[in-house]
Amino acid sequence: MSPLPVTAAIITKNEERHIGRCLQSLLWADEILVIDAESEDRTAEICRDAAAPWAGKLRFLTRAWTGFRDQRNHALEQSRNDWLLVIDADEKCSDELAARLQSLLAAPEGPPCRAYKVRRTEYFLGKPIHHGIWNPSYQDRFFHRSGVRYVNEIHEYPVFQVSPQLIHEPLIHSPDFHPEHFLYKMNKYTTIEARDRIRQGQRTNPFRMLFAFPAMFLKNYFYYGACKDGMHGFVISILEGVSRAVRHVKMWQLSRTSEVLAETLGEKGRK
Repeated sequence: MSPLPVTAAIITKNEERHIGRCLQSLLWADEILVIDAESEDRTAEICRDAAAPWAGKLRFLTRAWTGFRDQRNHALEQSRNDWLLVIDADEKCSDELAARLQSLLAAPEGPPCRAYKVRRTEYFLGKPIHHGIWNPSYQDRFFHRSGVRYVNEIHEYPVFQVSPQLIHEPLIHSPDFHPEHFLYKMNKYTTIEARDRIRQGQRTNPFRMLFAFPAMFLKNYFYYGACKDGMHGFVISILEGVSRAVRHVKMWQLSRTSEVLAETLGEKGRK
């Protein structure tokens, strides 16, 4: 029997720095599907390069950005194959992972489970990170798409009908992940997280805003062992603490705005 076909699905927006590395690692896949959110850099040019080794199997589709969840679900719908490897543009599939997935797909009955969490090797400023809240990092990346939908706007994840098994052969995150990139993502993600928590009825207060940073720093550095990663772990713990504090500040901002709006509407209603 021929191995079951698989689609490697990627969502992109302005990923010219990383996309070539990612695509090069996916040449073993039957289809490479890129859902691009109207990139303004060379992402489309790199993907559509007719001389590139991936040219014969890559499909490049453009879709206006409506959120991580929607982009992922669109990729599920557009895939030509039922089995998917979901991979980010700043990741690459290791040779070991490619061999493991091909082995699963070539089994007589196909993969024994319909969903798998894949380990991701995290990097910070060129150094692999082995401790702290970044590890172990197992993510829902290889699965049969039947009945699967993504949920959550931030830290989106697919809902499976079975408990996923683990694959230890890794995806490899970008080695050049750096503080500027962390802060860029932090600003975007904390806004979405704060908005979601306010919608759920959660609120913050001065005590939580004040202690969010030291609590997160100490938790990551000592409890989760980031101290074992040396100075890199120390810096990551600082950044994670800042991220937690910023989320609380944005929650305060949003709750204050919503309260002012409610008061304004109330006053209008009484007139």
